[in-house]
Amino acid sequence: MDELTLYLQSLIQEACSHLPATPQRRKAINLLLRVLLKSGRLETKRDDLYEDALYKTMFNLTETLCDKYDPSRGSFLAWFNTCLRNQHRDELRAAQRHRDRKQSAWQGHEVELDPLDQVASPIDANLLLDTWKSFVQWIKDDPDHRLKACHIENNPEANCQSLAYLRLVVGKEWQEIAAEVGSTRGAISSHWSRKCQPLLQEWLTQNQRLFGEESYDR
Repeated sequence: MDELTLYLQSLIQEACSHLPATPQRRKAINLLLRVLLKSGRLETKRDDLYEDALYKTMFNLTETLCDKYDPSRGSFLAWFNTCLRNQHRDELRAAQRHRDRKQSAWQGHEVELDPLDQVASPIDANLLLDTWKSFVQWIKDDPDHRLKACHIENNPEANCQSLAYLRLVVGKEWQEIAAEVGSTRGAISSHWSRKCQPLLQEWLTQNQRLFGEESYDR
């Protein structure tokens, strides 16, 4: 068993020795994820969905690690990579289903590339549990009212708070969101890219951080 494997195992033991939802467990798990990201031993894929799969795998791990991982069945690194492969496969299948639905809906018509399909989420794989929860709470509360005040002209319902919550938190498709806020996909595309994304990125730039400052630099 190599040094990295031993260190990961010690972090898991430390995390699971604390009660769920305690600062001590969160700190140990976030350090575990920091080590994983820096290890260079995660499986990688050369496609746009890999980072989404990695983020979701890490987020799921923060909730299920102590219940789902069984060290008697193999190393943590092997288990995590298996979870990552499965999540990446699910992301690919979901993307294919989305493409199939679009193709069926527009069969026989020339379809222009929707700019919303090119929008990258401001959330990356380094955004761990505590920061994500703070980000979601900020969207919900909108304490300075900047998100809600930033809306499509003559349509207050199509504001950055609603768009961010429905897309990033609830996970709705853009077509559903357009119908819900009473706007068109084109109008949402322009407003999201020009107005909403800069606001979200500003918050993330100011607040994004990894909890548990210890690092594994060996």
